[in-house]
Amino acid sequence: MDFGMGKNNAFRLAGSALLASFFALFFAYPLVLIFSKAFASGFSGFFLLADFLSSHSALLRNSFFQASISTFFAVLIGVPAAYIVARRDFPGKKLLKAFSLVPAVFPSILVVLAFIIVLGNNGWVNSFLSKYLGFNEPVQFLYGFFGIIVAHVFYNFPLVLKFVSSAWENLDVSMKEAAKTLGAGKLRVFLSVTLPQLLPSILASASLVFIYTFMSFAIVISLGGIQFTTLEVEIYRQISRGLNFELGALLVLFQFVALSLVAFAYSKFSSRTVIQERLYTEKPQKLNPNSLRGIVELFFLFLVVLFVAVPIISIFVFSFFDASTGAFSLDGIKTIFFPAAKSLSGTTPITAIFNSLAFAVIASVTATFLGLLASLKQTHIKGLNFFLGASIAVSVITLAFGYLVAFGSGNFFIIALGHSVLAFPFALRIIGNALAKVDDASVDAAKTLGANDFDVLKLVQLPRIKGALLASMAFGFAISLGELGLVMVLYDGVFPTMPVYIFRLLGTYQIFAATTMGLVLAFISFISFYAIETFLKDVRVF
Repeated sequence: MDFGMGKNNAFRLAGSALLASFFALFFAYPLVLIFSKAFASGFSGFFLLADFLSSHSALLRNSFFQASISTFFAVLIGVPAAYIVARRDFPGKKLLKAFSLVPAVFPSILVVLAFIIVLGNNGWVNSFLSKYLGFNEPVQFLYGFFGIIVAHVFYNFPLVLKFVSSAWENLDVSMKEAAKTLGAGKLRVFLSVTLPQLLPSILASASLVFIYTFMSFAIVISLGGIQFTTLEVEIYRQISRGLNFELGALLVLFQFVALSLVAFAYSKFSSRTVIQERLYTEKPQKLNPNSLRGIVELFFLFLVVLFVAVPIISIFVFSFFDASTGAFSLDGIKTIFFPAAKSLSGTTPITAIFNSLAFAVIASVTATFLGLLASLKQTHIKGLNFFLGASIAVSVITLAFGYLVAFGSGNFFIIALGHSVLAFPFALRIIGNALAKVDDASVDAAKTLGANDFDVLKLVQLPRIKGALLASMAFGFAISLGELGLVMVLYDGVFPTMPVYIFRLLGTYQIFAATTMGLVLAFISFISFYAIETFLKDVRVF
């Protein structure tokens, strides 16, 4: 028995030490280096920051304003969509709910590419206006503030849908029935009973959308142009082009403090949205297309599906049909898989695909392994919740900046491990929730029979969370696959990925080639998406 206790202690110590060492080295250390640079000049540094922000007031205005407007419209679309998903039954409901994972698995550079095809100067909408309505000049739908908002809403309203619909589906109907018994009308019941119960989920999702849009990089740098920049893009410019690490560190510190307040609000509201099984929940009703209400709901659903589906479908259509003639063509596929002499900065498309896949495999396996260790009670370390809270307020460019200072650029494994840090919070949430469903009786019975902690993990827990582990790997794979900012800062021209390749092609207006590479990226992303939907069973991710 003593031997078993010794093995338990060794397992616990090794797991805890590995977790603590990894996050100390690959999360805390890079951030400490950045913040030390921000504080290195003392008060003079803060005077530098104040002077820079006062002379570049558009930075703050753009950052806060676009994030606020993006959040407003994401909530405006997401809450009604959540109501229909929660309270109505209709064909394709599961597919619509599956779109709630879009922010986590669909690469942001593909969102940019899709909207360029649809709303760009030579896109579908402008081509229609020119051909059928006689417009001589293209309408500037996309580039600038409007384009950023549209792309952000597309990318983030599913988050609101996910949060609010989950809360709506699990509302305790007894309070609603009690209010009706006391004579309250539908509006009174909604305002006094339903809305207060939904408010934490609405505010939690809005806080998260605000943070994500505030820290948005690929969408803003691709669609904003020189005239529209944000703090996140300016941090990238200062460290990558200006090599002004001091000012970059000060901007990082300012952004971190500002977003920490929003992250705190998210954590407070999110903790109040824990979904519990209710004995008395309201069953959804069938959507009635013969009533005025049903027609309105059906029309709203149609607009939502159109808004989501058209940009995604555009990538597939544009890759196989010649834009000038409309004829079916495989030329795009040939440029990717048979590039001949064609390359971008000396890199072939195949190399970019290989790099993306290699990063994604390493990141997904590492994040899942660490997520498993962190989810086990015996290897849990203090401060992990602080990491999860802090990670929300740490942008990809901030983490990339820290890695650049700490480890330099052009290191393959550093980039892969950085991706695993980005995927870790999702892995922890997925695996932790799955482990919480493993009944304690089975674990206690195994220990009573002499099993140590490692045996319990191998024989009892792992067989019951295999689906969660696979879903975690799929999540990590998808996150790494679509990540742009960290690679842009660190790859040093040596390890370009598919998102980097697409970004460079867009910068040189090679839309057809970018779309074909986007098709490959989208295809692999949707495989990950399908894997997540297959293995993730009623597990909360966000």
